[in-house]
This record gives sequence, structure tokens and C-alpha cells, in this order.
Amino acid sequence: MMDATITKLRPYILRSEADPRPVVVMTCGIAGAGKSTLSKALVAAHPNFARLTLDGILAEKHGIFGADYAPENYPAYLDEAAEECHARLSRLLTEGGRDVVFDRAFWNKEDRDEAKAIIERLGGRWVLVYLKAPDKATLWRRICHRREVEVNADSAYQITEDILDMYWSGFEQPVGEGEIVVDTRAPNEASG
Repeated sequence: MMDATITKLRPYILRSEADPRPVVVMTCGIAGAGKSTLSKALVAAHPNFARLTLDGILAEKHGIFGADYAPENYPAYLDEAAEECHARLSRLLTEGGRDVVFDRAFWNKEDRDEAKAIIERLGGRWVLVYLKAPDKATLWRRICHRREVEVNADSAYQITEDILDMYWSGFEQPVGEGEIVVDTRAPNEASG
């Protein structure tokens, strides 16, 4: 199912002779929308892309939330991971000329605008892919399912129903920001 989505995204995410800048795909969506699934599929289909994720850096440096470190350390570790994430993004774009899948929620416009400015300043081209969630109940089912299957870096942070409610009510959908919308009810449908 993800193959069709990647095929539809391909014209937006590949470099061209007219625009050879490194590409940064910014995933955007609420927990459970499919950001990590898409980012892993993009890297598998396009090996020049490196996957960059706060959760991955957290796991690499400190292990799994709640298992390898105490939950009260999460805010400080998250700040540290954000700094490392930006340093890696800079290295990938300026030193290696790599394309990047920046796997984050990008939950508000200010965060997205800041990331876009950083990407452009580093000589990259951003592509904002918004994974539009069908409804909160579907997200909750997905979150519960992935934690039942395996707790890993992508699912380590324990999202409760209250936290999901907070995410749902605080999320700012990108509108008119150059986003490509992927309807996660039908993950093979992407529209620009």
C-alpha cells in the first residue's frame, strides 16, 4: 500500500537537473498517523535518503523510554536530541549532500516554518508531507497496536488517551504551506 504513496511522492522528492539541491522530506502528523512507516518506506525505496528522527537519536543515546531511562529525564533528553538532530541535518546536507527524511510531528506552523528556514539556509529543498489522520479513534487503535507488537524507538514514548487528546486538540494542520497531503485512511493516496 505504501508503494503507491511513494510513487505519487516521487516527482516531489527527487532531485532534478533544474533543482539539484538536497531534498528534506518533512513528515507531519499526529502520533499514529504513519510518519515512521512512511519514512522507513521512503528510505527503503530511495537509499540516498537518510532517516532522521528525534526518537531514534533518543534511543541511540539513552535507550528506550521507561525501560532504559526514567520518564522524568525525557524533557532534557528530548532537548539534547533536538540539538543533535539539527547538527546531523546540517552535516547530511552540507558535507554529504544527502537527502533526508525528517521524521517528526511538526505539530505547529511555527515549528514547520523554522525547520523550512533551516533547511533552506543549509542549501536544501524541503518537501512537507502531511499525513492526515482520519480520526482520533483510529489513531488510538494504531498507537495501542504498535505498542502491543513491539516497543522500539518509534513507539517507546508512552502515549495515553489524555496525551493523544492533547496532541489532537493542539495540532495545527498545515494549510497553504506547500504541503502534500497523504490521507492515512487510504495510505496509497497522496495529493499535492
